[in-house]
Amino acid sequence: MTRSGSGHFALVMGAMVVAASVRAWGAEAPAAEKTALPPEKPAAGKVDAPNKPEAGPADRLAAEQQQVADRYRRLEEVLLRMAEVSRMTDPRRAALLRQAVDESKQRLIGVQFERLVELLQKDQLAPAIAGQGDLDGDLRAILQLLLTESRSERNRSEQARLRDYIKKIAEIINQQQSILGRTAGGGEPKGLADEQNRLANRTGELAKTIKENEEAKPGSAKGNDGSKPGQTKGAPGGAKETPEPKQGKPGEGQRKPGEAQGKPTEAQGKPSEGQGKPNEGQGKPNEGQGKPSQSRGKPAQGQGKPGQTPSKEQSQGDEKDPSEGSGPPQEDQANPARKRLEAARQRMREAEEKLRKAQREGAKEEQEKALEELKQAKADLEKILRQLREEEIEHVLTALEARLAKMLQMQRAVYDATVRLEDAMKKSPGREHEVEAGRLSTREAEIGLEAERALNLLKEDGTSVAFAEALEQMRADIQQVDDRLKAAKVDETTRSIEEDIIAALEEMIQALQKEIQKRERRKGQAPPPGEPQDPPLVDVLAELKMIRALQMRVNTRTARYSKLLGDREQAEHPDLIEALKRLAERQRRIYKITRDLEMGKNQ
Repeated sequence: MTRSGSGHFALVMGAMVVAASVRAWGAEAPAAEKTALPPEKPAAGKVDAPNKPEAGPADRLAAEQQQVADRYRRLEEVLLRMAEVSRMTDPRRAALLRQAVDESKQRLIGVQFERLVELLQKDQLAPAIAGQGDLDGDLRAILQLLLTESRSERNRSEQARLRDYIKKIAEIINQQQSILGRTAGGGEPKGLADEQNRLANRTGELAKTIKENEEAKPGSAKGNDGSKPGQTKGAPGGAKETPEPKQGKPGEGQRKPGEAQGKPTEAQGKPSEGQGKPNEGQGKPNEGQGKPSQSRGKPAQGQGKPGQTPSKEQSQGDEKDPSEGSGPPQEDQANPARKRLEAARQRMREAEEKLRKAQREGAKEEQEKALEELKQAKADLEKILRQLREEEIEHVLTALEARLAKMLQMQRAVYDATVRLEDAMKKSPGREHEVEAGRLSTREAEIGLEAERALNLLKEDGTSVAFAEALEQMRADIQQVDDRLKAAKVDETTRSIEEDIIAALEEMIQALQKEIQKRERRKGQAPPPGEPQDPPLVDVLAELKMIRALQMRVNTRTARYSKLLGDREQAEHPDLIEALKRLAERQRRIYKITRDLEMGKNQ
């Protein structure tokens, strides 16, 4: 996140910390008052210079609370300025900042601060503590709203990295298949060995990149981007991790079968291998073979049968995971794709050695195993990518449904007020009715702002063509109602457009709710066959239903304008001509999004 984008988060968090400290101070104040010593009396014959009375605990608390209130007021001003600055370059962030300030106004946070100051000035600590608890909850709600941008950006950043990893693995797979084909076809061994060496280096570099980006560093509780699917967290209980050796030259960090098994750094098996105390099992290789906790070879070797020689254990360890012996003891928490890549790199090293010895069949076998590891690594990353995408879709659908529900509530209120105003103007039109129409226009403009924010959500996702078009048309209708109310045109035409807006909102909310319920039922299940790993916001069926709804509204409005024409074959009134032009444009756009959907532009 950019420095300017994270500034408002820090400000809100700072305000919360200060408010929490004031609350804690207020809770301790009554006890402090009971134990406070009475003021000393001046000694006899001594006259003190006139001084202002020292402020009591309640006054100090009130002053501190006022400082917090002033800071929060400045914070709101900063958020509004940031929203104005980023309005053109980043409309979504600007909308989020404005929404945070609006939420603050609706929760009356400024009023709550003033009330707390008054209570503390009056030494009413008990109600002040209760009020500070409520205020703390409201501040956390504002912070959570602002942090949604951080979560969304982090999610999209993770998805972008995963797509890049998948693309690079696909390229490595293609190159490995090419080398395998030429190995089987009788290619020159030395040249193939050199090419295999370069590909192994590239695979190792990708594994290292994934480890650095996606896994926790030793001693940290989480990775560089927080918790996420498939990501390593710090070792439980504060366990220290053994750093991995470098993955440069072939064979580095790998023990030969005949080497001693008793080095302390090599006697650390996985936690799941039934290990005993750290110093157990460091004697001779065959000591204590009857106890599983003392059969301590290199990692992944302690799972063999008691009595096996080190060479057999080494052989079995190579079959299970060629990359073992170079990772930390918390291997089960490592990124699965990274482990697969390291295993593939080791297979490539084995294939390279066999090629240099002109052992084609052995090299071919190792290359096939490397391909299997690469394909599994790609599948692991695709699974994580899908999890992140599902999380993002759930967030967008929920936020969109909540915003449209708010718009529906606001539009219904404007519609009811429009009907009442129309009846009043028919009886006795007056200046006060025009003023009331202006107020309704302002409220309709607020609905338009909500529509713009909802549209930004869809445009940012970019995978829904029909829903985005429905919101575009709805925003145009809202603007038309706004203009008509501003001109005090409160008639059947205005009401009919408002009814269209309400119907469109109801249809979209119902469609989003169905999509949310469908995804709730599918949680934890395997994706349906044929569904893409990077799914769109809504499926094709929901898009088609929305296109049908758009077409039905065009048909309804066409019939309405036809009645206005009566027996005339052509419109003559300017308003009707303009309305027909807008309707024709909508019909053209419905055709366009239908074609885009057919061509897969929502993918």
